[in-house]
Amino acid sequence: MEYDCSGEIMDAKTVRRIHRVTVLVLFAAIAFYLFFQVNKSEPFREVNPFGEDPYDAVGSFAIQGAILIGMLTYARALRFYFDLAQAPKARLILRGNLLVMVAIWVTLIADLVAEMVRVYQSSYWGNVIRVDLGLMFVLATICLVALAVVFRRIPIVSPPVDLTPADGIDDLWTLVRVPVRLAKKFLPRRLVGWVEHFSSDRLFTRASWVNPRTHPWRFAVALGLLVGIGLVAAQLQEGYLPA
Repeated sequence: MEYDCSGEIMDAKTVRRIHRVTVLVLFAAIAFYLFFQVNKSEPFREVNPFGEDPYDAVGSFAIQGAILIGMLTYARALRFYFDLAQAPKARLILRGNLLVMVAIWVTLIADLVAEMVRVYQSSYWGNVIRVDLGLMFVLATICLVALAVVFRRIPIVSPPVDLTPADGIDDLWTLVRVPVRLAKKFLPRRLVGWVEHFSSDRLFTRASWVNPRTHPWRFAVALGLLVGIGLVAAQLQEGYLPA
């Protein structure tokens, strides 16, 4: 199975490599999330030099970006794996992987600065944190090398100029469609058919005024308001802020 991209041939083997390196980057994003969150809990909290601002603020934003972008990028790579017509999105897959790596590297460098600036008395758990930090640097380096090896010889054209958030939703739905497709023998045929034919346009059939394909800015504003309301509601469950 091959796809002609700007006069070059992108074969199934190349697509598998793109998928594998994207899996590696997503794994790094998950490991990065666990590294950041675990080191903020006991017994690491008291010996964690990057557990307070401004170093903590860097990681707090970065882990969210790394996970969200990593999931979207993997969804695109998975969709490309099963549908070579998605080849024009190869550049988006590369950009997504690079953004994840930027989030990880910026945080790791900030954490390294914290280790040098905020000197803690040597302890067992403090040494564990330093080993974890070193392992994260090794994993991040492996990811960068793998990305360079995989993408340096791949013909990558500019992505379509008419992409909207609806295309992102369709990409993310691949994370549902593929498992259902693989397990279709054990699932109701009606459910499998619904999942296969689901799309962003179908989701917004009765809410065309906020359809992300035709009204991307309305959708972005509505989504932002919804997330903001959700954050406020979550905060209120913990009680009102002190006056």
